Amino acid sequence: MRYIKNIVRIDNKYYTYTIFTRLRFTRIINIIFLVQFLKFNLIQFATLQSIFLFSQFIFEIPSGVLSDIFKRKTIIMMGLIVLSISPLVIAATSYLQLAKGSIYMLLAISFFMEGVGNALLSGADDALFYEGIREGGNEKEYSKIRGKVQLFGAIATGVATFLGGIFYEFESGLPYFLQTAALLLAMVIIFFVEDLNSGLEERQSKTKRQGIFDVLSVFKEMTRSPNICFLFSFIALTVATVDAVFTLLPDYVSKIGFSASLNGGIFMIYSLIGGLVATQSYRLSSLSYKKITFLVILVLLAGTLFDVQNNSYQFLIGIGLLYITEDILDPIVMGMLNLWVKDQSRATFISGLSFVISLVTMIINPIVGYAVQSYGTVNMLIAVSFGMIILFLAADVFILESKKIV
Repeated sequence: MRYIKNIVRIDNKYYTYTIFTRLRFTRIINIIFLVQFLKFNLIQFATLQSIFLFSQFIFEIPSGVLSDIFKRKTIIMMGLIVLSISPLVIAATSYLQLAKGSIYMLLAISFFMEGVGNALLSGADDALFYEGIREGGNEKEYSKIRGKVQLFGAIATGVATFLGGIFYEFESGLPYFLQTAALLLAMVIIFFVEDLNSGLEERQSKTKRQGIFDVLSVFKEMTRSPNICFLFSFIALTVATVDAVFTLLPDYVSKIGFSASLNGGIFMIYSLIGGLVATQSYRLSSLSYKKITFLVILVLLAGTLFDVQNNSYQFLIGIGLLYITEDILDPIVMGMLNLWVKDQSRATFISGLSFVISLVTMIINPIVGYAVQSYGTVNMLIAVSFGMIILFLAADVFILESKKIV
């Protein structure tokens, strides 16, 4: 009974923490605020996104290593503090009477801070909750729990996206203040989570003897497993592509006739549908990699068919199908990866995944921006969908087939 009570308690904390960290009221507001309110152009906005991605990129692996060597709660708290300050800096730019160059510098600092904060959370929070769930004797249910986490996160993101558009129309800085408040509440949740970073003292001693690169040996081990390499590549490519595309889409959706509040409502619906898909995706964990790949390709092709129609609402359906590919894969893949990786490298490994996602997103982002400016959003989406399909098939051939994995 003690284990059952513990798992319920850690589940509830996991869900609540996820809700507060996913209350990103500024999700679609950033590009509208910077481009339409502060009058910066798309290239300047893309540069800020690059700063954010670069800072997250360079801090990903170090933050994961730190949370494997030190207490995970300490690293998570540091990340939440940095993330809670970042929105306040952006909000301040609408009230301060500064030259445009100075405002842009403040924005660059804020985007850099957000990247660092995300990197500090990446790997550490998932590892903290996973180990709590396992301690409660419910490790086999992790994929199902992860699906529920995705659902609650999607609901929170969707509602915050919708309300963020409304709050922005009322007062431009309000979404940023509310996002900071939500992150402070997430800190309260983490404060009451027990850190079960098992073998911490032993790993610290081992690190002193063998050096920090011993923690990074998990990636060398990964190369010996074609299954894990495939899963790692599959989820990294999908998340990076979806993130890169959806960073720019709110501006286009606004241009085809949807206001900031309607924009928020649309992305709220995407989040809710994606969350519902995530809660059921664990049922696909029994399928072979080939079948999962085939399913994602079918979803991408269906989305492309809707995108090419000369109708705004069918276009929204098409990008919605692209959006849910991440929700189909995340619970399945993260469950498999967590079962494979050892405790002493879990946060490092998950941070490594985020590191690769950031790297791929950095590469894809300017390509997506160039494609939009040169060929239009619809053509960009077609190219992205077919590019993902080709890469998925290539991963299947070169990682699985070459190792004779069925």
